[in-house]
Amino acid sequence: MSAEVDEPGPIDVPTDGRLVFPDEVRASKIIAVLPDVASSDLMAPIEVMIQEKVRAFTLPVADAERRRAVLKIYRRRAVIGVHGVMTVDDVQGLVDDKVAFALPVAATPELLDALRQAGIPSAPDALTPTEVRAAWAAGADAVQVAPADMGSASYGDILTAMAPGVALVPRGGVGSYALRRWLASGALAVCLDEVLVGDVCADGVVSALRERCRSVLQVVADAEA
Repeated sequence: MSAEVDEPGPIDVPTDGRLVFPDEVRASKIIAVLPDVASSDLMAPIEVMIQEKVRAFTLPVADAERRRAVLKIYRRRAVIGVHGVMTVDDVQGLVDDKVAFALPVAATPELLDALRQAGIPSAPDALTPTEVRAAWAAGADAVQVAPADMGSASYGDILTAMAPGVALVPRGGVGSYALRRWLASGALAVCLDEVLVGDVCADGVVSALRERCRSVLQVVADAEA
């Protein structure tokens, strides 16, 4: 880990052969989901979020040039993952770019195996308790619960009871109250999209972004107190 990133405290790691998500993800509990916009529109928001101690991000997988532009500047100060529909053919590019983790959608067993062989921890998407249990039983490193807002704010409690022991990463429309509930239920991390990033890539109002970062991180601190 780079010296520019605050050192997290000790964290339990899996002992069942699953790959481990980066320390910044497991310690901060927050993954900022970056929108599908030009890299030039992402730079200032990412800088502000890093300054406010949001250090884990995920980019749409489809645009490799954008990913490389972001990684070139921020690799030493943050961990960058990818999300979206991806194929086995994408994996070598992720390895070359040293992508930290993957949140694949509609992943095939072949893709998940390729990511594992490449050493990239992944959380395939699932929604129902049956789907979540199946993904975990198939060896997923975590399970991306998406879209998380399809259920109530208490859905994390339900999944924890019905899929015990599964490392959950909810994504999609998670607001502050639902964030608190997911963290209380033991989620590995929570993906925040518009709730955190908002319209900053379009309007450039970074002061509001700073306030959202502080509010979200206070929720995390309160949940861990």
